[in-house]
Amino acid sequence: MATTTRAVLRQRLSEAIGDYLSLTATANGATDGSTVVDSGLRNLAGGRDDDAFEGWYVLITSGDASGEIKRVLQSRQANNTLTLQTAFSAQIASTATYELHRQDPTLKHNAINRGIEELSYQVPLPLRDETIVVDNTLTNWDFETFVTATTTFTGWSSTGTPTLAQNTSLTMHGDGAASVAATGATEGLYQTVTINANEVTNKQVTFECWVYATVADAVRIRILWGSASYESHAYHSGSDQWELQSIQATVPTTATEITAVLEVTSGNTGIFDAAWVSVQHLYKYTIPTSMISGPNFVSQQLDRFDPSGTYVPVIRGTGPETGRILRLEGKGMLSRPSSDTATIEAGEPYVNIITAYAAMFYNRIQLAQASQQQRARYSEDMVMWGQEAVSLINELRRPRMGAQRSDHTWHMEEDSSGRYIIFDINRTA
Repeated sequence: MATTTRAVLRQRLSEAIGDYLSLTATANGATDGSTVVDSGLRNLAGGRDDDAFEGWYVLITSGDASGEIKRVLQSRQANNTLTLQTAFSAQIASTATYELHRQDPTLKHNAINRGIEELSYQVPLPLRDETIVVDNTLTNWDFETFVTATTTFTGWSSTGTPTLAQNTSLTMHGDGAASVAATGATEGLYQTVTINANEVTNKQVTFECWVYATVADAVRIRILWGSASYESHAYHSGSDQWELQSIQATVPTTATEITAVLEVTSGNTGIFDAAWVSVQHLYKYTIPTSMISGPNFVSQQLDRFDPSGTYVPVIRGTGPETGRILRLEGKGMLSRPSSDTATIEAGEPYVNIITAYAAMFYNRIQLAQASQQQRARYSEDMVMWGQEAVSLINELRRPRMGAQRSDHTWHMEEDSSGRYIIFDINRTA
């Protein structure tokens, strides 16, 4: 898949609106980061005039302070120096590259993101989602959502004070797994499912999770029923391999809760991934908000013991099977890059369309702030770029994804809370 960085998108937009200078510092600036020194400034149009670049914006693109934006307080051709209103976080050294913009690059970034949004709705990106496990009551079951600032996994709570980290090199599904190091006594993670235990008394519950450990008798999963009542799996063998731990039990009449526990004994570390808890069949699933159209196709894992393996259509008459990951295929939004190195999932000719939409939104932003004398120019440019974007869209549209032929297995519904996929059959698996 072709990709494009935000830096390239900003360059394309800046060139389109006639506001782009890419330069290189020729000597070290002040140690406090308050100046940029570049002898090449005098060769630019107006560069031999003092204050030629006053009010312009400097964006550092390499070296220390890369990505930072500061406004020029004054420019002096005699010493080839730009003095900033506020200093960069570090000295701008010789050979550091930078850009000069008449307009704040932040406005351009906002316009680029609006352009990406518009393109996404006009020509949506094919999207594959594998975040739903059939009948699973756990949230963040594959540990993809990790809050670095607080070192916590969304939806999970800690027993004791374990050291938590997201492992991105050892995973069974997706891009992350939960690394849990017990620093004191037996510690771990837990999540109480949102089911009234009284309503599922005497029903069978299944709890499965992939577990990785290098030490025997140190890592396992458990189900708590409340108070001192629980079911446990045998400890991991310490084989330095992933092992699927599975607990199947009947909810006791004394149960006050159903809590999934990931447990590590003192001084040891375990890695967990792809956990799920099922008590009863679920027929309604929320479609991820990243999927703006569809799904057009729905399939499930052929083998639940292979989270990265083959997917097959949901079988007519039986429906999806408990514990299998669903694959939804539809259309989604392009990524909106938050840094110069971040990318979107598009190359040419879609970059041309993004540039045109971004130029349209940029002029719309300027129009809202313009004086009466400037309004006509920004209005004309906004209309021109909007027409250019529509013309490019009409020349090149991705073919629409055909819908999966209906066999009365599933359908979609929507309300004020979101979009849902509904399985229409009496499930037997």
